[in-house]
Amino acid sequence: MKQQLAVLCAALLLAGCGRAQPRPDVSADTVRPSDTARAQKAPVVSQRSRTIDDVLAAHNDSLLALPGVLGTAAARCEGSPCIRVLVSRMSDELRRRLPSQLEGFPVRVDVTGPVVPH
Repeated sequence: MKQQLAVLCAALLLAGCGRAQPRPDVSADTVRPSDTARAQKAPVVSQRSRTIDDVLAAHNDSLLALPGVLGTAAARCEGSPCIRVLVSRMSDELRRRLPSQLEGFPVRVDVTGPVVPH
């Protein structure tokens, strides 16, 4: 049930934010050489030993175990791959326990409020 809720939250996040990228683009680990104008503005992401999907899979259970975390997703933040964490509400405890990055990928928190099926 918790995994189904996490998948639903991730789908809602990606469908509703309007900034989601196609999956092959999300797990890209480097800036494309043909994208020189973009590469000059965005920081170059170094080669990582694991893809963002691998990192998310490795940490998903521990993130979902935190009270208030509803779901996780691989996404793009400011043009670079990041991990989004959906929470029902932000608390001081949750702020302390959520990492700012996981294996080099930044973690961004989205407060969604409670998720209620219709």
